[in-house]
Amino acid sequence: MTPPPVFLIGAARSGTKILRDILASSDGVSAVPYDVNYVWRFGAEDVSHDRLDPSELTERRAAFIRQTLPRQAKAAPGDVILEKSVSNTLRVPFVDAVFPNAAYVHLVRDGRDVVESAMRQWQAKPDLRALWTKLRGMPLSNAGYAMWFGGNLLKGLVSGRGGGKVWGPRFDGIERIAEEDGLAAVCAYQWVCSVQQATADLAELGDRVHEIRYERLVDAPDTVVGLAQALDLPDPDAVRDTAHARLRPQRSGWANLPRAQQDTIMAIIGPTLAELGYT
Repeated sequence: MTPPPVFLIGAARSGTKILRDILASSDGVSAVPYDVNYVWRFGAEDVSHDRLDPSELTERRAAFIRQTLPRQAKAAPGDVILEKSVSNTLRVPFVDAVFPNAAYVHLVRDGRDVVESAMRQWQAKPDLRALWTKLRGMPLSNAGYAMWFGGNLLKGLVSGRGGGKVWGPRFDGIERIAEEDGLAAVCAYQWVCSVQQATADLAELGDRVHEIRYERLVDAPDTVVGLAQALDLPDPDAVRDTAHARLRPQRSGWANLPRAQQDTIMAIIGPTLAELGYT
């Protein structure tokens, strides 16, 4: 019997990559090694945002996703598939329509740290090695997304933004906000949209959802043992050992932002931070 897949849901720059690697250290877990937004958007390449409508999911699109993820994870029969594309924060109902028995881990992190990190990523030079790895693993049927991705990257380079014209989860209106309101604002809205949409959608899925705070994970790495057990992963001890080896406190870059940018960001993320209990 094939175990249900596990999807890590978290805003971009929330720590989903390191949590994926920690959970994937368990025997019997195979992780997709990078975000694969192009797989999820198969057949919807012309949609301007990542909030995909489950009512438009065809059997052809669902079959493509179900067949492609295990291949990209290089999964053996019976392995738990683990995947973390950050754009899934905006489309949990679509993901659940493809995998109705899936388990979810919602990773939440202080939006101030997330937004500051995202601002750097939006401006970072493209990692050519990582891009080449993704391109090599991209099915030919995803050519439409590859064309969009190349155009977005080129537009970003022309405008002086190394990460592309837009980077990360595409909420509806992201390009307009990036152009009109600037980098700090678009990164702030990106975090708010990701967290609020994911929180609302995951609330409909009951006990298949497990929430964890990034700060708790760093302060108490043993937290992952309970998570691994809740997910029925075969080797929680390996998960614990990897967490202790990999997790380290990180200095926040928030204090280094100019006060004007901090004010812009807080005006946008402040209410959501308060709802989540961050002070």
